[in-house]
Amino acid sequence: MEFEVLGPLRIRRPGGPSAPAGRLQRILLAVLLTRANRPVTVDLLGDALWGEHADRRAAQKLQLHVHRLRGLLGGPDRLRFDGGGYLLRVLPGELDAERFESLAEEAEEAPILARKALDLWRGTPFDGLDVPLLTDEARRLSEIRLHLLETLFDAELTAGRHLVIVGELRVLAGTHPLRERLHALLVRALYRSGRQADALAACREARRVLRTELGLEPGAELRELEQAILEGREAEPVGAAPVPAQLPAQARGFTAREEELAELDELAPVSVITGTAGAGKTALALRWAHRSRERFPDGQLYAELHGYGPDRPADPADVLAGFLRALGADGAALSPVLAERAAKFRTLVAGRRLLIVLDNARTAEQVRPLLPGSGACVVLVTSRDTLTGLVALDGARRLALDRLPAAASLTLLRELTGDRVDAEPAAAAELIDLCARLPLALRIAAESIRDRPARSIEALVEELADERARLDLLDADGDPRAAVRSAFSWSFHHLPPDAARVFRLLGLHPGHDTGEQAVAALADTDLRTARLALGQLRRANLVESSTDGRYAMHDLLRAYAGESAGADDEASRRILGWYLHSAIHARAVLDPYARPMWTDAVPAPSNLPVFEHRDAALAWFELERPNLGAAVRDAVARGYPTVAWQLASALLIYFFSCRRWDDWLGTHLTALAVADPPGRAHMLNGLGVAYDDLHDYERAIGCHVEAARLFEQAGEGLAAAWNQNNLGVAYDNAKRFTEAAASYQDGLRRFRELGDPRGEGYCLNNLGDVLRQLGSFAEAEAYLREAMSVHRRAADIPARRFTLCTLGDLHRDAGTPERALEAYREALEISRSLGEDWRVARFQARLGSVLHTLGRDGEAREYLREALEVFTRNADPEAVEVRRLLAKIG
Repeated sequence: MEFEVLGPLRIRRPGGPSAPAGRLQRILLAVLLTRANRPVTVDLLGDALWGEHADRRAAQKLQLHVHRLRGLLGGPDRLRFDGGGYLLRVLPGELDAERFESLAEEAEEAPILARKALDLWRGTPFDGLDVPLLTDEARRLSEIRLHLLETLFDAELTAGRHLVIVGELRVLAGTHPLRERLHALLVRALYRSGRQADALAACREARRVLRTELGLEPGAELRELEQAILEGREAEPVGAAPVPAQLPAQARGFTAREEELAELDELAPVSVITGTAGAGKTALALRWAHRSRERFPDGQLYAELHGYGPDRPADPADVLAGFLRALGADGAALSPVLAERAAKFRTLVAGRRLLIVLDNARTAEQVRPLLPGSGACVVLVTSRDTLTGLVALDGARRLALDRLPAAASLTLLRELTGDRVDAEPAAAAELIDLCARLPLALRIAAESIRDRPARSIEALVEELADERARLDLLDADGDPRAAVRSAFSWSFHHLPPDAARVFRLLGLHPGHDTGEQAVAALADTDLRTARLALGQLRRANLVESSTDGRYAMHDLLRAYAGESAGADDEASRRILGWYLHSAIHARAVLDPYARPMWTDAVPAPSNLPVFEHRDAALAWFELERPNLGAAVRDAVARGYPTVAWQLASALLIYFFSCRRWDDWLGTHLTALAVADPPGRAHMLNGLGVAYDDLHDYERAIGCHVEAARLFEQAGEGLAAAWNQNNLGVAYDNAKRFTEAAASYQDGLRRFRELGDPRGEGYCLNNLGDVLRQLGSFAEAEAYLREAMSVHRRAADIPARRFTLCTLGDLHRDAGTPERALEAYREALEISRSLGEDWRVARFQARLGSVLHTLGRDGEAREYLREALEVFTRNADPEAVEVRRLLAKIG
């Protein structure tokens, strides 16, 4: 099988070429081919297929298209879910674009291969698939083709075949009128053919086009050709391209990082070194770059992008201008348009073996115009940002740089201070901890030791132990690039009053990033004032902003801001109250049937977020998840235990829906440690549900039993009823059916006394499930039919999916598999409508199992594979059983 993308998309088999029937299928295959043999995320594929028109069922629709494409490719082995995305396996030589690029690289040394590469070209790559990602790839491949043509015609001129290429060059120069190299080749071919007048006319036509379209004069090569024609002399050949060597010097005392250096040795086309401020990203990049110089005979380019620091972030257009001049381009002839500079840069580096180091990048957008189109170049980017866009869209490989290990930190200190650290090993170890094993802080501390040889390391440690003085002590004598606190202070004191106040209060925010509404609540101001202040902070590089309207500080800035804010209990109460009431509000939208939450722990702010539908509430929980966990911890630390356990309780439905077990356990255990008896009861109930979900049934039972005792003492009837139901579930899963039935009956009695139809329906369903497992099918079905009747009366659609699932289990066990399939499919559709990927997978697994028993293994395999993708992504224990069944089916 061969894949052809250098023209309309085709699959070539022995029987002839073919293509996917629908446009979406062709786009799906094309995007997978651009990332051949690498996982492509569901989000990236969904964006390519539907763009801004994607809806909440995009993931399910994508699964259907993947299923159809697998059929076209002849089997599941070609296209599988792997490492967080879909991976299309393409063998060496099967993709024409890969063969084309390989030949294009070889043609730099053997131009005769250019014709062979060009023979693969059938037209515009991915013709007819107008998708930004594919359009960019088509533009990149077309750029390589043009460079190939230039290489080919240059070789033809060198061989004296100028007469035969004039026609082709005239057509190409007319098709690409802004490409000066083609004009120069045409002029040279005409001149060598004895057609001086035509050559001069071609030269002047090139000047006219460049002036008209760009307002620029031709570059040095065309100007030299025109002068040579006028003087009647032989035009000088194009000179060899300059070999830039722009790498800065390496830092003294570089240590460790052998694993990271080895990973960089694998030479990914684009690598991103990411990590916290001061972790040594630049030092690692330069260390590797210097020791790898021989691998890049065409030179090394370097740019400081000023993404984080006192200077303004570098403009990619300015960086490109410097790169182009270093590569021999005429600076006076450079286009002012960024896209045209980027295109010219890609042209000049095509086929060359260059190393490009982009240091201290702020965003993917800042980096993207600086990327070459040729795979022969290697790009090394450093940034405090993870640059997810470069990884997802541009195939970059991310290398996360952690703090130095303790042993390596000691080696660095020893290298910088001599044997002083060996004389005070205990103090040196403590100094390393106080500097957080960050190379920048360690270097500044070492400089302090060298400057004051009479002072012991232990004395420096005592000074650094005072958090209020630490930032001052870690300054490097006021050097604005190494003096941490002085740089922050200089920026801070130039802020307007409102912005300065917001900056200080951001040091009290419990999480890492935040939005405008949370900042307004923190500062007790209106949204407009908060937005203006954040804009001023962003422009001063005192907060980092993202495209989704979020703002963040790195740790050193947060320390400085928090120190400036001091103790402000009211501000802390305001931001914790905002998170609590926002979570309660989102919870009510996520599950409108859930019981109301408390609202008396802290007053509600006026600017709560608005959630128009369930997906919006779920998206807010996902966005704020790290901050919500941090808010629980902060509430405990600041002495607000009620806020802590009520916030953790408000998160329970979200955690249950999305299976966020680590956050679930973390928030509940943190709040449990300080909660009063009613709060402990709620936390224990939530922990019981989590442990049950993780199959730790005995621990779940213990939590629910203790919660039951505390609920009874507190007189919380409804909460006690739900806890009894949850206790029954834990007994049920532990196969302790008698105790499970007793708990369900107790819960059912309580719900009926309270007039709560939702709880009544759940308990009836669960009683039916116990009887089903005991083999009492008729009695079980009676309970389940009664549960369905209660669900209908209460208009509780979400609850119906549970009872439909239990009915499916009942029919499966009772030997009526067709009725089981009917119930499972109805439950599956309800969960799909609610956007419950995890529960959809549970129903798919059941459908797959029943279909297998019916001998319908083709259908079963698809359901099981889709379920396995979700289980694997969420580290769900159910994955083990699904894998076993798939292995059995084969």
